[in-house]
Amino acid sequence: MITTPTREAPPSRRRHPRLLVRKSLAAAAVVALGVTLAGCASGATGATAEPAPPAPPQHQPGGHSLTQDDVDTWLDGAVGSALQTTGIPGATVSVVADGKLLTARGYGMADTGTGETPAEAVDPERTLFRVGSVSKVVSATAVMQLVEQGDLDLDTDVQQYLDFDLDTPKGAVTLRHLLTHTAGFEEVIAGLIGTPGSEKTLREAVSEAPPAQVFVPGTTPAYSNYGATLAGYVAERVSGVPFADLLQKDVFDRAGMTSSSFAQPLPADLDARLAHGYPDDSKPAVATEVVNAAPAGAMSATATDMARFMLAQLGDLPDDQALLQPDTLAEMHRPALDADDLGTLVAGQRMDLAFFDDSTPGLAAFGHDGDTQVFHSAMRMFPEHDTGIFLSMNGSGRSATASLDLRTTVLQGFADRYLRDAAAADSTDASDSTDSTDSTDGPVAADLAGTYLSSRSPVTNPGALLALSGQTTIVPRSDGTVAVSPKPLGVTTGVYEKVGTDLWREVGGDALLATRTADTDGDSTVEAISWGASFTMLRAQPWQAASAVLPGVVLAVVVLLASMIVWPATALAGVGRRRRDLRAGPSTGAVATTPRRRDRTLLLSRLGQASTLLALVGWAVVAVQAMSFAEVSAVTLRVLQGLQLLGVVAIVPAALVAWQAVRERRGWAVVTGRVLVLVSLVVLAGFAFGFRLIAPSVSF
Repeated sequence: MITTPTREAPPSRRRHPRLLVRKSLAAAAVVALGVTLAGCASGATGATAEPAPPAPPQHQPGGHSLTQDDVDTWLDGAVGSALQTTGIPGATVSVVADGKLLTARGYGMADTGTGETPAEAVDPERTLFRVGSVSKVVSATAVMQLVEQGDLDLDTDVQQYLDFDLDTPKGAVTLRHLLTHTAGFEEVIAGLIGTPGSEKTLREAVSEAPPAQVFVPGTTPAYSNYGATLAGYVAERVSGVPFADLLQKDVFDRAGMTSSSFAQPLPADLDARLAHGYPDDSKPAVATEVVNAAPAGAMSATATDMARFMLAQLGDLPDDQALLQPDTLAEMHRPALDADDLGTLVAGQRMDLAFFDDSTPGLAAFGHDGDTQVFHSAMRMFPEHDTGIFLSMNGSGRSATASLDLRTTVLQGFADRYLRDAAAADSTDASDSTDSTDSTDGPVAADLAGTYLSSRSPVTNPGALLALSGQTTIVPRSDGTVAVSPKPLGVTTGVYEKVGTDLWREVGGDALLATRTADTDGDSTVEAISWGASFTMLRAQPWQAASAVLPGVVLAVVVLLASMIVWPATALAGVGRRRRDLRAGPSTGAVATTPRRRDRTLLLSRLGQASTLLALVGWAVVAVQAMSFAEVSAVTLRVLQGLQLLGVVAIVPAALVAWQAVRERRGWAVVTGRVLVLVSLVVLAGFAFGFRLIAPSVSF
């Protein structure tokens, strides 16, 4: 501790500025700690409380005849009337039954007229919509044509079909894996949806920055646009025909789908009939979306063309227009993986080949949904009734779930009204409340408790930061059920009851969860929960749970912010001290070098703190951009990693100044502040490494 005994300061009521600074820093830290602990306490309290979720929708069997007049009247109410209340500009619907087109309806506006083009209503025969991921089953149909011809094999390593090396450290990938979303790839976000001018070739899309393989193939459903795109590229490679041309020749032309295409941009005649896409009906249209993962989501089609595709999948087209043989269709429409791959997850919904098995008690169904940023589509086929329905919308609506809610209303309402009857519904509700397997075996509610991450997430790059959003919390309830918050595809809590050894069903609904345990040393704790056939919730490690991570990160940020705020005040105090030392005479000169060296170390610490805060702000901006599919340059990401690394390096000078404060007995306020800064830098460094903000790859 440096002192100046040659001059005694006169008594004064004004507090020394350095003392104010020290106490301010300590007070800020204490307040931040109190706020954070209070937040944690309230979060913990909320987690243990019995939630009271809203009751899920019940089936409403109507027993109505499936006639054009009845369907038209019902659709006019279910879809036409809903557009104004939801803010969705337009919609198109087609229904097939008994081998023919039953009806096709258009609602609202394909072009609202808010731009440079005149307003135009939706015409189901002329207006093309972007069908999003419904494209995947059309692409898979072309793949299965090549399988049928003997040019491809579902269970052969796809590497032999590729002209670039695919890194698969967890195991060889087959077309079966690609078509069932079980190839083990992490999620890819960057470059998925772009604007005109950002088009890539299919080879560029699959080879430039392939995602890491993070799961053993066949074991963990993890929805993958990349996987579906790779399957399309395999078809392109083996056939020797560009993908869009292959689909045009072997699917669209053959089935009589004259207003459909994977081309980007569309041919001029089709582009003139493409509906504009809108966030909602009060906003201007967005630019035509470019889906570089073309086989996974680039298709544009009319509702009547999609009716032709449904008829082909139901086996109702004439032989000269049929896309696949009956045996191949049957293979596409049954679960493609078994317990040897999935383990006990096989108890739940499973993927067919590219199709979701959407069967509910008493009603077999398969289909697919599709979403771009502004187009939202769904297709369901009911093979036992030789019936199908397709719906597409060209806007998201005014609420976050507007398009999803309307899609659910139409699909479930159609099935209930025309394909269920009261007697069958009553019998299935009674008989399907339990599984044929003893539901007392296997995991119980307490074994599911915890926080879960989505398997559809980036893992090895800075995109892992997104895992902090969208986490699912499962809480056991006193009656043996579990509360899932939020429930899959929802924003509310769902309650699930056990109906089989490894199977849980939503109370009053049809949604299923299948569980898998680690099965080591008799431990029945659940490690994975599958839902919706191609999605898995994976148990989070303690350091991955947002409820554990975010309070520490927030506290660390508050401490560093307080330190940054205090910095100018301490600098001014230091200037004043040096002036007093100069006025005191030369007696302090002999020891002046020590505080200067100490000040330089403190400066390095504070520069590292500032660098860390700047990096965190930058990562927050990147996360928002990534969620909106905005392109983020690799240079930007590398700069942020550099700033983050400076913060890691700053741990060394921060440790030195904290040790100096302790050694020199600088007072409890200074010691506390500097120790908290050191701890905060360590916490944020751990956060950066844990969530891959510092990683070799920046491709996500």
